[in-house]
Amino acid sequence: MTIEAGIAAINRGDAAAAEAIFRGILAAEPAHAKALHGLGKALHDQRQLEQALVAFEAAGRADPTPHLGVHHAGLVRLLLGDHAGGWPGWEARRLLPSLGFAQLPVPFWQGEPISGRRLLILGEQGIGDVVQFVRFLPAAAARSGAAVTFGCAPPLHLLLEPFCRAHGIASVTGQINPLGFDQFAWIGSLAHLLGEPPASWGAVVPYLRPEPARAAIWRRRRPRGARCVGLCWEGRATHPQDAQRSLPPAALLPLAGQGAVTVGLQRPPLRGIPPEALLDMNWGPDMTDLAETAAMLFALDAVVTVDTSIAHMAGALGVPCWVLLPWVPDWRWGLHGEATPWYPGMTLLRQTQAGDWAGPVARAAAALRA
Repeated sequence: MTIEAGIAAINRGDAAAAEAIFRGILAAEPAHAKALHGLGKALHDQRQLEQALVAFEAAGRADPTPHLGVHHAGLVRLLLGDHAGGWPGWEARRLLPSLGFAQLPVPFWQGEPISGRRLLILGEQGIGDVVQFVRFLPAAAARSGAAVTFGCAPPLHLLLEPFCRAHGIASVTGQINPLGFDQFAWIGSLAHLLGEPPASWGAVVPYLRPEPARAAIWRRRRPRGARCVGLCWEGRATHPQDAQRSLPPAALLPLAGQGAVTVGLQRPPLRGIPPEALLDMNWGPDMTDLAETAAMLFALDAVVTVDTSIAHMAGALGVPCWVLLPWVPDWRWGLHGEATPWYPGMTLLRQTQAGDWAGPVARAAAALRA
């Protein structure tokens, strides 16, 4: 039994086999940090979250660089709904080389007033992460009293610049010299730094708007008098949980023929070709940038999607959205219920057992019929 064998078992979706391998290693060496990390992941993937938390916390104590265990323990706490206990572990992401966070030569902002100074807030991780947390920029500007600049990747800039401009926040992209600022923060830290309670997260929704001319073009492409629902079935293939969150397009066939025009929202190349009966229209090839995608979403009556950036964009735009979630969802969706404090117009449709998409898709079909 080796660490590599346990990792291979996790990667092929056999968490129970991985658990047995890592427990075998730990029987001989109880403080084996990599085996504790692996055991935590195997337990997490089986939704044994309290046990996973124990394993990740033990990994943090056993590892000379504890940040990975602390971070994973924080994610489990957030998934369990313990935000006060989970945010400190979430902050440990900034110390993980694998996530690519730069260590900048200016102090990290801790949420305190810094009136008259210059604060740089940077985007991070995926498109969905930035769209989710950008709502907190105005509150950060008000709390800090600083001149705030938001730096984001070029694909996001066209989408988010109007939001920033409306709130008096400068928006820049490309290379940024951090020495031009007094302090900085990562955008994913703002909810924690500001102490925003979950009940307040959705108060600003919708907070993104598409370019009106673009949205009008897509409205004209709709069949007159029809209800139109967008479908997205794949996330980014390199996402570590993509095998759990994405599904083959044929699994969405029950959504066809439910009284709505089905519109594809999947950019090529596709990993699975959708059955001809699934889509009435396909806008995916025209999703040339995020501002165009926002205009498309705004022109629809509803969206059914897996957990990817399309879900966050629809939520931020206030477009009714049903999100199909795996048995063990990402931390931000919690474990129970159809509602989420992040987006009031969103409905969460959860698997009731690992790998079974039939139930969530059937509930989405029933919602379309209604």
